[in-house]
Amino acid sequence: MGKGDNKARYERINKFLDIIGLALVVALVIMTFIYWGNAPDIIPTHYNFKGEVDAYGSKNTVFILLPIVLITYIGIAVLSKFPQVYNYPVEINLRNKEKQYLMASTFIRVLNVEIVTLFFFIQMNSGKVLSIAFLFIFLLIIFGSIGFYIYKAIKCK
Repeated sequence: MGKGDNKARYERINKFLDIIGLALVVALVIMTFIYWGNAPDIIPTHYNFKGEVDAYGSKNTVFILLPIVLITYIGIAVLSKFPQVYNYPVEINLRNKEKQYLMASTFIRVLNVEIVTLFFFIQMNSGKVLSIAFLFIFLLIIFGSIGFYIYKAIKCK
């Protein structure tokens, strides 16, 4: 497989990740409005580490997450287009520049999808108790992605 094939493969993966991320954001917006229409007037808004509700709020609080998700998604999506500004675990040189930029850009898109998925899951479970296992699973996924990217970046230096 030549350099062009590798680049085309990354471009296909990146396009797929962009579509998945955008679809999740659109679904989150739609599902938030559907949930809001069916939600009781008062909903749980915060949980302690035991999974017990320790704060309540108006059902309108479900809209607080939307601008956070949109700003985060758009910011990371824009950032994914500029891999030359990232910090890398290896020195970038003429020999490895293209491969490192492709891998890093893909990694940022993967993180974007993971973060939007997290927000989607939290929003769809508003008013329900999320277990502490949820936090550990999410952190395992995020740090697993980071670890895998660092491993690949060092391997391809």
